[in-house]
Amino acid sequence: MEPRKVRVDKLSYVSIPISMYLDETKQKLASGTGFIYERNKQYYLVTNWHNFTGLNPETKKSISRHGGIPNVVTFSLLIQEKPHIQWKEFGVNLYENNKAQWLVHPDHKHKIDVAAIEIEIDSEQEIILKPLNKIEFDDIEPKVADDIFILGFPYSLKGGGRFPIWKRGSIATEPDLHIDSLPKFLVDTAGKSGMSGSPVIFRRSGIHGVVGGKVSLDSILGTVENFVGIYSGRIIGKSELDAQLGIVWKKEVIDQIIDGNCKDEIKFA
Repeated sequence: MEPRKVRVDKLSYVSIPISMYLDETKQKLASGTGFIYERNKQYYLVTNWHNFTGLNPETKKSISRHGGIPNVVTFSLLIQEKPHIQWKEFGVNLYENNKAQWLVHPDHKHKIDVAAIEIEIDSEQEIILKPLNKIEFDDIEPKVADDIFILGFPYSLKGGGRFPIWKRGSIATEPDLHIDSLPKFLVDTAGKSGMSGSPVIFRRSGIHGVVGGKVSLDSILGTVENFVGIYSGRIIGKSELDAQLGIVWKKEVIDQIIDGNCKDEIKFA
């Protein structure tokens, strides 16, 4: 009997589960989501600032009850697609000589809860990289109320193998506007622990590129999709059922962070 063909969405390859450890004790402190991003022929692991630090970006206090600060991040990369899909675990030190090695936004620093750390890929290693920004997306910008999908690992759950869970939601605020004078918008979804750092994809079906109610040669019929940002957790109210709004940092902050080449000033004590 021939093996069953497995079809996997190209975007499911993009999200990767990450874990934060304290190297001295080998204790796992937290888990989250990240993705690979390529710029200037370098590769970066992109996720939330609070994943790397274990700190709330607004208060700079520990997020977890144990109060541990990670100094290593591990993540899974694809090493084989056929005949069977296989991944391998890799690790990166978050600090060197007690100094942080990840990049933050050059202007807003940790106020933008996104960070990128360079990963060195040995040419002899058989790694199949799937950088998010090398995916061919549609040149269509999102609108308020568009459907979005957060591709992550809630409670470290996986959708078979090491593929992500596609958590559905919708854009809750005007995406062209800023929230709190920062490049972020809100989404209507019930986010869970472990989804922090997930790429957010919008999808829309129908006729696109209609101007003044008229279809033109530039109009598109079908489903379009685009990368819109990085999920960084939910707004927590008095109960878990309050509002169920999540924060998404706009995609342009990634290039700003990498091009700014500004390492975090936080130190590992």
